[in-house]
Amino acid sequence: MQGKHLAYRPDIDGLRALAVLAVTVFHFNKQWLPGGFVGVDIFFVISGYLITGIIYGQGNNFSFSDFYGRRVRRILPAAAFVTVVTLIAGSFLLLPADVKSLSESAIGATLSAANVYFWLFLDTNYFAASSDTVPLLHMWSLGVEEQFYLVWPALMIIAMKIGGKRLLAATGVVLAIASFAISEYSLSRDPSFAYYMLPSRAGELLVGALLFLWMDSRRVSASVASIAGVAGLAMVAGSVALLDENNGFPGLRSIIPSVGAALLILAGTNQSSPLSKIFGSSVARYIGLRSFSLYLWHWPVLAFYRYAYGEPTLAGGLACLGLMVVFTLITYHLIETPFRPKSPMWLLTKAGPIVATSAGIIVVGYILANNKGYWPTTSGNEYRVLISKHDYNTKPASRFPFNCQVMKYDPAQWTLDRCVNGDRSAPPETLIWGDSNAAHYVGYLKAIGESQHFSFRNISHSSCPPVLDASGLISQDRMQSCTDFNKRAFAESKNYKTVILGGYWDTYAKMGGKEKISQAIAQLAGNGNQVIIALNVPIFVGLDRMCTAKAIRIPGMDCPATAVTADIGDSDVNNYLKEIASQYPNVTTFDIRSHICKNGTCSAYDQETLLYYDPWHLSMVGSEIVGRSALKAGLVPQAISALAQSANSMGQVGAEGL
Repeated sequence: MQGKHLAYRPDIDGLRALAVLAVTVFHFNKQWLPGGFVGVDIFFVISGYLITGIIYGQGNNFSFSDFYGRRVRRILPAAAFVTVVTLIAGSFLLLPADVKSLSESAIGATLSAANVYFWLFLDTNYFAASSDTVPLLHMWSLGVEEQFYLVWPALMIIAMKIGGKRLLAATGVVLAIASFAISEYSLSRDPSFAYYMLPSRAGELLVGALLFLWMDSRRVSASVASIAGVAGLAMVAGSVALLDENNGFPGLRSIIPSVGAALLILAGTNQSSPLSKIFGSSVARYIGLRSFSLYLWHWPVLAFYRYAYGEPTLAGGLACLGLMVVFTLITYHLIETPFRPKSPMWLLTKAGPIVATSAGIIVVGYILANNKGYWPTTSGNEYRVLISKHDYNTKPASRFPFNCQVMKYDPAQWTLDRCVNGDRSAPPETLIWGDSNAAHYVGYLKAIGESQHFSFRNISHSSCPPVLDASGLISQDRMQSCTDFNKRAFAESKNYKTVILGGYWDTYAKMGGKEKISQAIAQLAGNGNQVIIALNVPIFVGLDRMCTAKAIRIPGMDCPATAVTADIGDSDVNNYLKEIASQYPNVTTFDIRSHICKNGTCSAYDQETLLYYDPWHLSMVGSEIVGRSALKAGLVPQAISALAQSANSMGQVGAEGL
């Protein structure tokens, strides 16, 4: 090895500024810089270049203890500080299940294995919308770098002792090719592995390492440096502007920004060029020197904001930016800078606090994770009660024992007493049958039946349209169960005066099922049943079921305001079903639109109470609330009122729904 030190390169700090700004802007709004995520790849190339230069430059004087001591002082203090603050803040702001996940990821980050944790346990990929609210997700990149630092120095020393620089370079080339191949191979098979794990990311760090080894024995002319700068800037800018998350990343596409970053580093050997002066300017260096702290803080700030308030508004975005700047400056000046220099007693004065803080994170994380996200305190227990109440109020219909909703056909359900609801002293002369969109009306009918003295039997099969032939409307693995269920349902329907049919009609219609739906209605009508079609409820895209639970602790949340849409009238499929019903004297429809949509707007809330479980389904409690509201307002559809014993004895069935 050569025994020389890397000279300070101001342009590299400027390149860090470019990388962190690209990532930050991307995370503020992906549409502004669709490929801004490649800023991480630029960081990897810079790290590979500098680390290789440090190790190679020290020659036979290289010391593993000095090397890792420097890494510890450079990375861990700021990372541990951000992890501590994020964990404590999250434990008081996030829901228990999310606190549990945060605690586990904090432990992973402390053990330099955040990337492994997210690969194994994050149930969505990095680019999914739900990932935007995971506060420590960005720590995956530190895990990759730290794992690279554990492997590459040893490989360098071994290769140099056995075969010198030539073997070292060959080793780097082989490993880089293998890494990019693994990355491309994993994209379609395990995209999370491709994104988070060292084997598929090492190639980017090795591009930087190979650049140093190539440059070490060469002098680069000013003209070559200028050409490299233009090409590198074009590759990086093109990646930031044109790459996106839709076609898979990293894979072979990550070679473009990686090589682009390497060319920009190469161009910086000509410090007199305009490009080097731009990257080496005081503004660029100022941001670049603080890039690590900014990278650490930008993501938790945005994640917490999105968790509570959704996508940042102009005011919200400015508030987030302000917090990022303040936290970045505090961390850089009070944590990063004081811890970085090596002092005579650094193992005691610097390593000691780092170890103690890391141990504290692991202990607190374990306590919170083991206690399912609750602090084991009196206030934690009180909070547990409030969350339990909220969870009950927003449960789906399938979680209630009196709702007989099955995932797989079970003949025994047809005779169970618990499947009869309403006034159970009256014999059940009504059957409600269908999928989960039938099940979520059970609470509504239960409330009205108890008041108006009729009972009904409910039975539903998840994702199974109530038709004669469900082929083409459901997945093949559910076909047999759904077919058996519907065959029994059509037979059983003859034992009831009235059949209420419920389904997610909109989806089935879009899949070409309109004719099958009309055939099912025709058969039931032909059997002499009074048929009531339960129409689809208004949909609230992006509904956050847990909003009111979050609002228990997070200030400034207005949950009802987030679940309001303009009333654009009934859906096409509901209008289609009304038209079908009008063709038969014994078929009608009903819905609850008049309770959800009023004065030109539709709301998923009844004052402060959420009525929905998800964007497409009422919760069971919400369903009962709507039923009681209809009774109080005298807005029970005639078709439903006719289910009462007195109405049934007279054979009255209303012709119109709400």
